[in-house]
Amino acid sequence: MRKIRSYQNGQALVLFLAFAAALTGILLVAFNSGQVSNAKMRAMNAADAAAYSGAVWQARTLNFQAYMNRAMIVNEVTIAQSVSLRSWINYLAKLVSNINIVAKAFPPVGVVVQKVAMVVNTIEKNLQITIPPLEDALRIISLLEHDAQKVFNLSGAVVGQDLAREVAKMNGAELTAANEHWFAKNIYKWVEFTETYTKLSRPSIGSKDDGRKRLRDVALNSRDGFTRERDWNLYLPPYRLRKQGGTDLIDYDSWKGMDSVAVCPIIFGCKPALPLGWGGAQAHSTVKAVGKVGKHGDINSWGDVDGRLARRAAIIAPNAHRFASMKKNLQFPDYRDIQNFDTNNLKANTLPFSVEVVIKEQNVPSASSTFGAKSILIDGKVIDHDPQNINEGGVYATAEACVKFERPFDHQRHNGVVEFPSLFNPYWRASLATERRDFRIFVDAVKGSVSLSRFSLNGGSCGL
Repeated sequence: MRKIRSYQNGQALVLFLAFAAALTGILLVAFNSGQVSNAKMRAMNAADAAAYSGAVWQARTLNFQAYMNRAMIVNEVTIAQSVSLRSWINYLAKLVSNINIVAKAFPPVGVVVQKVAMVVNTIEKNLQITIPPLEDALRIISLLEHDAQKVFNLSGAVVGQDLAREVAKMNGAELTAANEHWFAKNIYKWVEFTETYTKLSRPSIGSKDDGRKRLRDVALNSRDGFTRERDWNLYLPPYRLRKQGGTDLIDYDSWKGMDSVAVCPIIFGCKPALPLGWGGAQAHSTVKAVGKVGKHGDINSWGDVDGRLARRAAIIAPNAHRFASMKKNLQFPDYRDIQNFDTNNLKANTLPFSVEVVIKEQNVPSASSTFGAKSILIDGKVIDHDPQNINEGGVYATAEACVKFERPFDHQRHNGVVEFPSLFNPYWRASLATERRDFRIFVDAVKGSVSLSRFSLNGGSCGL
């Protein structure tokens, strides 16, 4: 009995070793799965942060250009107000001078009117000398603001990529070789997204009109009441006093203001008109003063005697001031705006910024063994501990961010009309998007691993 019992010694040890080996394999699988899942989350966070950082820079670059457009509009409107003031004070000085001639027949009144005329004439002469250089300065600032638009636009793609690269690095990842190819496409999208609109270039609709038309229209619509029209009527039957005046941008060459007042018989439709006062002013970028008449107020009877006198006053020095710096004419400024206005597809004016990052295999602490331990993802897929690329080795993640035009929810248009994307309002913002399948296939193809497209998501909110 003792001899038989001795042959059974050590059987429990064999069972224990087998159980320990199985347990070790399970622990290796769990450890590898945990490490890979952790690395995957880190890679996804790094990709999201990199894409979002690059898109934020591009959104801010577009907003900066929008602010520059708004600043140019402010400058042009200020020039229009300046010309309006010079025209109105010129008209007032002439009106008071004419009244002074009549008032001389009444000495007590004439003395007072003469003093007033002297003061007004002095003010008018000083304004005609001191204000025009300020108009030049505003036009120079507008031209510099457009130069700033062009410089910052160049930085939109380059700085955005550098930010994405640095943010990925700070999050323990790096951009992949395939991503450099995608960056080239990012740059291409950025370059064709906006355009400089000039006298001969209007790329969005291919019109033969001056490419600066929209900036001109916005500036004209931004005039205040005094600049737009200075009209009034005073009825003293059978006569009326008719005051007309206003400031307009003649083509793209001259901010021109004119003012006049006349007395005329009501019964004959204010014909003929007896001029009482007149004046005019302009700031022009042409060699000679502009004689053409625009829409100066609501009356626009500039063919009458008082109107013709005002037209003449607007073309003589010093009322007519030439925009110039170092003997070079200062033209109405160019500006930047998005290149394609697609009112039927708002997503066509959305700019994508896509990246792919990798955490290299040597930076993912996973266990290796003769058991060939696998990793299990949270969705149940079983893969090697190098989950996404056999050739290069590492954990990969892609992300895409969108730059799009969207008004703040608490700053909607008062009339409820949809505002289309443009560089006239700084409402460009960045947001993360779902990954596009074509992007995933592209980077996989560059790496020679098209089978990995099963890890990508379908769709993509950028819609490009």
